[in-house]
Amino acid sequence: MTDRLGGYWLGARLDGGGRVIVREAYDESGVRYALGMPRLPRAGLAAAAEAAARVRSLSVAAVVAACLDGDPLYVVSEYIEGPTLRQVVDRHGPYAGDDLYRLAAATATALAAVHEAGAVHGALTPDKVILGAQGPRLVGLGLWAGPAPSTGQDPALSAEPEPEHRPATDVHAWGRLLVFAAYGPVDRLGHGERLDRPLRGLVAAALHRDPERRPNARQLLLSLLDVPQSQQGRLLPPEPIDDPPLGARAEAVYLRLGPADQDLVPDVLLRLVGADSEGADTIMPATREDLVAGRDADEIAAIDRVLEAYKKEGLITDQRPPGEPAAAARRLPSDRRKTERRGAGEEGGAGTGTDAGVGAGTVMIPHAALLRAWPRLREWLDGERDGLAVHRDLARAARRWEAGGRREAELLQGEPLDRALAWAASGRRRVTLNMGEQTFLDAAMARGRRRSRRRWTVVAGLLPVVLLLGLWQTFSQRNDADGRLERAMAKVAASRAETLRPADPVTARKLSLAAWRLAPIPEARRALAAADAAVAVFTDPWAGPRSLHAISDDGARLAALEENTLRVYDLTSGREVAKTAGPAQSVRAMAWSPDGRTLALVGVDRSYLWDTASPSVGPPFGRGLGAPGEQAAWFSPGGGLLFASARQSGERWAWDLRARRAAFVGEYAVVGPGDRMALVFAGRRSEIRRRGGAESGAAWLDRMPWEYTTFAPDGRRVAIAEESGIQIYGLDGAPTHDTRLRPSPGRLRFSADGRLLASADSDAVRVWRLAENAGPDGGTRPDVSTESDVLVVERPVGATGVDRTAQAVFTPDGRRLRVLAGRGIVLTIDLSPEPAPADHAAHICSRYGELSSEEWTRHLPELPYRKTC
Repeated sequence: MTDRLGGYWLGARLDGGGRVIVREAYDESGVRYALGMPRLPRAGLAAAAEAAARVRSLSVAAVVAACLDGDPLYVVSEYIEGPTLRQVVDRHGPYAGDDLYRLAAATATALAAVHEAGAVHGALTPDKVILGAQGPRLVGLGLWAGPAPSTGQDPALSAEPEPEHRPATDVHAWGRLLVFAAYGPVDRLGHGERLDRPLRGLVAAALHRDPERRPNARQLLLSLLDVPQSQQGRLLPPEPIDDPPLGARAEAVYLRLGPADQDLVPDVLLRLVGADSEGADTIMPATREDLVAGRDADEIAAIDRVLEAYKKEGLITDQRPPGEPAAAARRLPSDRRKTERRGAGEEGGAGTGTDAGVGAGTVMIPHAALLRAWPRLREWLDGERDGLAVHRDLARAARRWEAGGRREAELLQGEPLDRALAWAASGRRRVTLNMGEQTFLDAAMARGRRRSRRRWTVVAGLLPVVLLLGLWQTFSQRNDADGRLERAMAKVAASRAETLRPADPVTARKLSLAAWRLAPIPEARRALAAADAAVAVFTDPWAGPRSLHAISDDGARLAALEENTLRVYDLTSGREVAKTAGPAQSVRAMAWSPDGRTLALVGVDRSYLWDTASPSVGPPFGRGLGAPGEQAAWFSPGGGLLFASARQSGERWAWDLRARRAAFVGEYAVVGPGDRMALVFAGRRSEIRRRGGAESGAAWLDRMPWEYTTFAPDGRRVAIAEESGIQIYGLDGAPTHDTRLRPSPGRLRFSADGRLLASADSDAVRVWRLAENAGPDGGTRPDVSTESDVLVVERPVGATGVDRTAQAVFTPDGRRLRVLAGRGIVLTIDLSPEPAPADHAAHICSRYGELSSEEWTRHLPELPYRKTC
């Protein structure tokens, strides 16, 4: 097995055995995927993969690529973070009650989407359902063709194989899936009623021996949607998801190390990177002696700490000579992955391109995917790639010289020696020569000096010419070396600017200018001219990993809670404008009142209000949020109600601040402008409830997710992010727009005039300019669309974490959007961007200035500071 398949770099095995192997994979930009390699005949796979690629559903991991004419065959799909249904049941026990309905509805939704696209899953088991942050997701699509596989895993899943894959086979597997979820790995269907009557009837129908008498997936879904339980939230993992990608794991290890240890990480890891026969990056082993030779005791101890830290995370592994026991099983990034053991000669071993033998004390990077998945390592490689080839040649020659008894004939000379000396003197930045390599170079230089002395008499008469030529050669070589250094560092600076851009666009612009000033290479030009609607950034200087933040509805103020200290910042000036002590108990979520004067703090047991003009937080009242996970709080548009929810547990409540009592008890409600009406979600019994008690039916809400629903400012329309896209409805349930806005995930918010709609999630923010709705009399009507909606902005945001989604709010004039991302970072996005400037460098200098010396040291520590404006 090579390091790569097509354009994908391979990581750990996720699943496998039988006729399919699934591995983690990363593309050249470091995006994470799942890559499946079916061990099946080609016949039928092309049609299966083509049909799978047509499936469009948020409940199904999307197929993004397939290679069915190479060897091996493979299918690439979206990677879903989270545990499998099997792991959740094994660890926490079977499901019951409403959770079974949520699982049934989600998986039936997925199957219906698959079958309507003309595809069949063919291997629906508890291992193919992932409990992700947005609910259950079906994975493994497009990997099965031909006769249905026999699971052979447990009695609950055992069934008489059917002759071929077809929708009825998937429905039968769906029934067995629900039995497993309700009873666990042992089929105890007759031992206790864990499935209530409606669900038990559906499962029995799905398991009917006659495929022709089973309901189809759409019929299952429609039956489930008539049951209230399937509408009350999504089934989420019972504990926070801990399945970070390779790059995030490597970065976390790096940040846990001390500064001295961090300085040695690139030196260690770059020695574990080689080149294959085509000159492409690959992984290679190195001995501990190679890493520590010639270093002092402190550096040796630091290298050992680095190795231990990365070994503990499974990002560096020990290797042993052939015939010795395989290395100890490493920790994989998710508990859904099976424990692997990996020894010499196993699939996925070291790459080629090195003559270093694998012996005792040898270490290596287990998966070449790390070279693309970790941006910091990718930058180090980009900055050192040319020099690494020189270093590999030098290291190889030094080993031959040492192994051959240090014979003079093995020493470098001529152009290879000049190249090695130039690199050692000025071309290397993160790789340190070990004692053997330094001794080898010293011996080669000494040999050259001895030979020069023997030739001295011959050239004495030509001394002036030799001196001039020598000086010219010295300056020429120095200029070449300086040029190579600046081009390499320009590439590094451009790469760092792109990595930094989502979270800090201002510094990214200044860093791209520095890259351009270092060398006008294509990478620097692209970074300098990159379009970005984000024009400003504010970062909470006190933010930590446990900080809470909330942005006011008008985007003017940011509240921050860190170490029991509450602070309020003015986002225009960046100044701290208020400060006080937080409540005694832990705070789960915060929210601003619509007028921006009061901050609500929802604790574990009770809640609090802080009038930011007063010196302290008010007394406790109402309820809190005890459950861990993703928590949120928000005010109703009129400010009379405070809502709070805990996503994983499904806990949700509303508190009437004026009447000082609970509101909407046992109900899911979305309140409209001025608190004059509310949408109450209750399946087919959903209704519109108006102030004063007037009610009207709204059964059209029965499939709508309440948490992704918001009123327009006019109170006559609502926007709802459904699986198939965002749709805007009138209160009669009729869509007001011909087409849906896609993609749909995210919390929704209208601008004050209702003409713009923003959607924000943990990855990106999007803004649409909505079509004008004109009536025949020249006025506006919400039921007639005359234009197309336009996507104005689509921009990634800095990682917010599993338990936090980004918050997006419009400024009152609707010209800008402020986005609260992770770690107290607030981006300001211009919704009417200026045309691209003719001179990007001059524009950056005039608007943002240049990198300060402190910023330069932080982002370009390899070079001394220089002015760029």
